[in-house]
Amino acid sequence: MTRTILAGLILVLAGAQLPAQPLFKEREPLALTLTTNLRDLVRERDSTELRWFGAEMQYTDASGATVRLPVELRARGHFRRQSRNCSFPPLFLKAERSVRDSSILQGNPRLKITTPCRPEREEYQQYVFLEYLVYQTYAAIDSVHHRTRLATITYRDSTDRVKPITVSAFFLEIEDEVADQHGLELVEQKGALFADVVQPALDRLSIFEFWIGNTDWSLSALHNITLFQTPERQYVPVAYDFDWSGAVNARYSFPQANLGIRTVRDRLHRGPCKTAEQWAPTVEHYLSRRAAVDSIWAQPIAGLDPKKLADSKKWLDELWPILTDPRQFKRNVIDRCQPRGN
Repeated sequence: MTRTILAGLILVLAGAQLPAQPLFKEREPLALTLTTNLRDLVRERDSTELRWFGAEMQYTDASGATVRLPVELRARGHFRRQSRNCSFPPLFLKAERSVRDSSILQGNPRLKITTPCRPEREEYQQYVFLEYLVYQTYAAIDSVHHRTRLATITYRDSTDRVKPITVSAFFLEIEDEVADQHGLELVEQKGALFADVVQPALDRLSIFEFWIGNTDWSLSALHNITLFQTPERQYVPVAYDFDWSGAVNARYSFPQANLGIRTVRDRLHRGPCKTAEQWAPTVEHYLSRRAAVDSIWAQPIAGLDPKKLADSKKWLDELWPILTDPRQFKRNVIDRCQPRGN
């Protein structure tokens, strides 16, 4: 590997400091109101061709001024979009460039919004908080990730046919913005095997999915995995969508029957087959990030049930003995792997 390629990979994979867009620059939850034809938006989500609905986004900027922006909203996703599974779908939000400039949306032509699947039930609000923390944890492990921002959102119906709905949600940047931030190119071609991608990134990702109890991912199918290419034509996988993980432990989540596990709290390594020596740098990296991870799960989040937080944190802490005990690591990771891909 030439020095140029090595330097490029270090920049991409080892934590380069990158400029933050306005929405993701701050960590405090953003309060805003989205007014749209809420009834029709919520109803139209089982179609294969989903309409965009005009909306107004209102928030207070840093100076205390009220800002109103014309935006558009559309249902997105798969499981959570279906009305039989959720009463409220996850959303896309987009705005024209002239609207975005000099606003909180600057630099984000499109955003994902993760909203409670059933806003009327507190349990589902907890899932949003926990998934947000999982995203924050992934960001502490790997520099290439989807950035997030908590928000308190009030959805209002412009036709007054639906009562306002106020929830805690989070914004998630789209794949194109991850690519732009890190000087990468988005790859949409499926079929990649483990050997096709940058190994340190794959190793961190596969241990992460094992750690959080997420088997709902596939590199070859690009299922809950985004694939990027560096300027040197190296492929970098990035994980997203963690609501079916054991760390969130949503009541609707379950593993595939052919995996041989009963619940999402039964960890299963679906990553590459490697020796203990080959895994050693990844293990060392995770251990070096433990303090950062602990600080994430210690941060106070208004509305997050302390019991839910403690339960997820206790379960996640089961990783550290596995990483430091060679016998446990062999039994849980080395001996349970996918030879070529998943």
